Amino acid sequence: MENNVIKYKTFSLTPIITNGKPGELIDLDLKKICLKHEIPFTISKCFYINELNSELSRGNHSNSNASEILICLKGSFEIKLHDGIEEKIFKLNKNDAIYINKNIWISYYNFNDCIIMAFVNIIVNDKTSCYNFNDFISNNHNNPK
Repeated sequence: MENNVIKYKTFSLTPIITNGKPGELIDLDLKKICLKHEIPFTISKCFYINELNSELSRGNHSNSNASEILICLKGSFEIKLHDGIEEKIFKLNKNDAIYINKNIWISYYNFNDCIIMAFVNIIVNDKTSCYNFNDFISNNHNNPK
């Protein structure tokens, strides 16, 4: 990792199972989760995306000033991350999560009966988002990290 900056980091959330009670409880105390996984993050916004059962992609953007944590609540999906130099692909299943730092190109796809929860550290707007991959690469190449 350059300059000790985390670009992205995957981790799993451990369900709490109570004998005699149905279901799994997942503690989403993000302050504890971030401390445990050494992720510098505070929440400003959260949302979820449901009804995902498609090979089509979402995301396809980068945010110059926003970091996020995505949690796969149900099903599975794949996520492709590009930092302007290299590309990484991860598959997230139920209870898997990924932290994504600012200025990373994000594309997620191959949704299998999926629900994704997203936590973002700032309010994002179109002025800080890039929706053209070639512009992202050009800007990243001209401004190395």
